[in-house]
Amino acid sequence: MLMVMSNPINLLYAKYFCDAVRLGSITASARANFVTQSAVSQGISKLENMLKCTLLARHPNQFRLTPGGEEAVRGLSELLKKADNLQDELAENNGSILGDLSFACTHSFALGLIAPYLSRFRLENPRTKINFQCIGGPTKIMHLLKMGIIDFGIAPKVGDFSGFEQTYIYQGSYGLYRSSQLQDEKELPFILPEPEDTTTFKEAYLREYKKEPEIFLKVGSWEVVANLAAEGLGIGYFPDYVAQKKQHILIPCYQNLLLPKYEICSLHLAGMKIRKSSRIFLSYFQL
Repeated sequence: MLMVMSNPINLLYAKYFCDAVRLGSITASARANFVTQSAVSQGISKLENMLKCTLLARHPNQFRLTPGGEEAVRGLSELLKKADNLQDELAENNGSILGDLSFACTHSFALGLIAPYLSRFRLENPRTKINFQCIGGPTKIMHLLKMGIIDFGIAPKVGDFSGFEQTYIYQGSYGLYRSSQLQDEKELPFILPEPEDTTTFKEAYLREYKKEPEIFLKVGSWEVVANLAAEGLGIGYFPDYVAQKKQHILIPCYQNLLLPKYEICSLHLAGMKIRKSSRIFLSYFQL
């Protein structure tokens, strides 16, 4: 016998809720959906009635999911993604792109490389909404993917990516860079990223010069390392793409040292189909 749900899920309310989780507040969800905060709050309350589950722990100045909310955002995000995929498939015949472009990448990649690709996508697909998050590292990106908040992520290939499909989209190498205003690099100490593994650099330096490198500072950001090197405070160690935006003030040095290479990959949940908009955006990165 065919059963009909007495309270079918309203996709608009589901989107209000998922956007609030993705963006971190009711206010941000209202802004993203061009409605009032009251409309989002009422929509989420109606969604809770439909699901017969409290989704948010309501405390002043605090946005926090209940255990049921954690489970709901995964299922509802998958439901919204399937709806987007259906729209994509129906739109294939006329060549249009429907559904958001929703992804996250690391801060360094966002600052160093993402802008021209986003610019091209926006130019070619002006009607497609872009939801882009810039966050700390692969672990956080994988969490957003598991929660269904983003369609794909872009991150360096480090750690265990089991359970995710990976496609390599960019590669390069680490390098040592100093300010173009300085002449004698042999007198400069080194500025290293932390907690990045710099063992390969230290071993290469020791082999070549028979002494340990002088470390002036360890900093938890490639961009900060690059900025300090550009100011002449030392020689920075970071990926070549970080240096691209500062080519006029940073020059490579110690190029005789054999330093490690890196690979950047796109990630999405294994067995899940990503949206057409995502596939088009990722096609811009061709090794």
